[in-house]
Amino acid sequence: MMNGEHNDGQVSDTYLDNIIKQLEISDGSQATSCVRSVFVRNDAGTFLRKLDERVKYYDNEIEKLCNFQYQGFVKAFHELLQVRKDTTSMKNELVKNNQMMQQAGQSLAKKTESLIKEYHRQGNIQQTIDALAQAFPVFETYRKLQDCMEEKKLYPALKLLEQLETKHLALVKEHRWSELIQNNIAKFRNQIRNESHNELKNFLENVATHADKIGKSAFAQAAARLDIDRRYYTLEEDRRRDQQQQVDGSADLALINMNITELIDFSPIYKSLHINLFLNCKEEFSKHYQREKQKQAPVIMDVPPKMHESFDAFKKYLQRVTGFFIVEDHVMNTTEGLIDQRFYYELSERATQQLLAVLRRAVSTSYNPDLMLDMKIVVVLFCAAIKESGFPVTPLLDVLMELRESYQQLLLNQWSIKFKEILRKDNYIQMVIEDETQYQLLLRQFPLRIEATERLPFPRSLPYSESVPKIFLEIKEFAAVCAKFAKGLNVSKTEIDDMIRKPSNLLLTKTLKSDLVELTAAESETQLNFSQLVQICINTIHLENAMPYLEDYIVALVHGSTKQLGLRLQGASMLKDIRSLVEDRIHDKLNDKIDQCLDIASYDWMMQESMGVASDYITTTIKFLENTFRAFTHLPTQLSQTTCLLACKHISTSLIDKILSAEVKAISLGALEQMSLDLMQCEVFASKVNIANLDSETLLLCFQDLRQLFDLIMDKQWSVYFERYGDPDSPFGRVNPHTVLTVVEKLREGLKRPLLLKFNRPALEKENIKLFETVSKDLRSLIIDTS
Repeated sequence: MMNGEHNDGQVSDTYLDNIIKQLEISDGSQATSCVRSVFVRNDAGTFLRKLDERVKYYDNEIEKLCNFQYQGFVKAFHELLQVRKDTTSMKNELVKNNQMMQQAGQSLAKKTESLIKEYHRQGNIQQTIDALAQAFPVFETYRKLQDCMEEKKLYPALKLLEQLETKHLALVKEHRWSELIQNNIAKFRNQIRNESHNELKNFLENVATHADKIGKSAFAQAAARLDIDRRYYTLEEDRRRDQQQQVDGSADLALINMNITELIDFSPIYKSLHINLFLNCKEEFSKHYQREKQKQAPVIMDVPPKMHESFDAFKKYLQRVTGFFIVEDHVMNTTEGLIDQRFYYELSERATQQLLAVLRRAVSTSYNPDLMLDMKIVVVLFCAAIKESGFPVTPLLDVLMELRESYQQLLLNQWSIKFKEILRKDNYIQMVIEDETQYQLLLRQFPLRIEATERLPFPRSLPYSESVPKIFLEIKEFAAVCAKFAKGLNVSKTEIDDMIRKPSNLLLTKTLKSDLVELTAAESETQLNFSQLVQICINTIHLENAMPYLEDYIVALVHGSTKQLGLRLQGASMLKDIRSLVEDRIHDKLNDKIDQCLDIASYDWMMQESMGVASDYITTTIKFLENTFRAFTHLPTQLSQTTCLLACKHISTSLIDKILSAEVKAISLGALEQMSLDLMQCEVFASKVNIANLDSETLLLCFQDLRQLFDLIMDKQWSVYFERYGDPDSPFGRVNPHTVLTVVEKLREGLKRPLLLKFNRPALEKENIKLFETVSKDLRSLIIDTS
């Protein structure tokens, strides 16, 4: 037990000793933690005891140290007292010497101060001299800069500005006046930039002034390449002046060989670009140039008043546009970065739209084919001239197609007037050729030979009238005028052929057709008679036969030789259509004349007996038809046959219509006999008609219906009629029961009239009345049965 307590005491002492050592060596920051640990262990009494022991130990050590050094301290103190006496003596000596030195140095200090001032003055003078030496070139350069700006010598001014900024001002930047010069340099820069813009403005004004001359030169060069006459690029006043001055071709040669730089001085634009490049304003200058160009372009493209009324104004306008874009192309190719391809393309696109509008308006307002042809050549020249500068000409060439259509339409209108005049003046009588010379001249104009007339002596009659060769010549001239439009166009032979053949077809199928239709129409102001219509029909035949010669002429226009194959014209089919219309008019005219002849008849439907001969009206009609059919010599056989058949059918139909007319209430047997005699006269005519490939039996069939009707009633063959009704071989197979019923009813009514009863025998009349009543009943029964 004692042993354990002893060991615990040793541990505690060791721990406290360590605590005290930590306190000795620490700066006091750990005192709190050390004291806390002591109290925690309940060793406060032991710690205080050990702390007192430690204090006593250090007190002893301090005392021993003081005792050891005390004698030395006393000795040093005595020596310090001794030194104090010497120090006092030295101080007095120093004061005395100081007073002596102060008195002696006052004059030296004055001289030294004067020397220092002189040295400072000399330094200031040298600095002034150096500063002036540095400032003098600045002032001299600045003076020269001001002189250059007053004289507007921009390029030397830029050189001086560069010298001031890079060489001189850096040496005098500490001077306040250098800031003033620096500020003025910025003003000079702005002034130089503004002057360069003014130079640009003058350049653009110069371009606007000479653009038409540049374009005129480009037109002349293009005309020389395309072999186009000079009148398409020179103005009327130029040609008049050349005639007055008797100028030869050297003026045109000079115009063709003229270079753009001879008319336009490009140095201002180059100088302005270089100036702005030096000023680091190239991009800004480029934008400014492009803005100015965009402003100038609408002015150049502006259409002068009444341009479409003057061919010279039209040429000058296109020349001005050409010159403007040639200059722009030259600027783009001779400068770097001023404008690019994109800007040029946008500018030309806007110009193209304006040009398209101008050209389309010129096309729509022009009513002269010759002027439109001249306009086409000028547009071709314009495209050829401006194409070299990269201007897009494809849309403009498309407008030429619109111009071509308008040109062709004007030609069609013009030729329509010519055709109408030719057709109006024609007498529609066969042409008579007096001699061989006149005949050969006609063949040169109208090469169609007619074998039937070749052997005839002079004076010789031709089957067609004078309008045929005239129309043929006009069609040839139309094709030649259409061919002129292809001159100068870079198109194939096929396209040229289409340019000629398509409008030629329109001329035939629409223009000539409409004029012929209008001429032959029933409501036409020119009321053509029957013979004139026949002559027109003959004319169409010979025009149709002449179509191959027109086709050969068009092939020769395109290929230079008739050996080439070409498409056929549509004139033949058109003339067939016209001929068909004229044939209808011939038939109508013939029928009208027949109706006129028949209408003069004043039939006595209640006559007691027939006259024994044909009526006057039918005799007149037959004579008219005989004279008419003699004129059918030159008509096609088919037309002659058809006309004759239709005439006979119309007579037969007209006679039946007269009998069946509702106005005729009653008919006598005498009137029926007279009608039969008239029919017999028609049958005699039909048997004598001499028309090729048309026999009399065919014509007699036209009157067969009426003949069977008359024979049935007059011969009283009723039993045969009823027994063989429906039999194709019946002698009365063409008699319609309705028709015969109507005639029988009218005959029965005629027999009941008092006038006939007065002159006829009553017994016979009663018998006929009874017969007609029986026949009427049978006919009605037959009609009911067949229905």
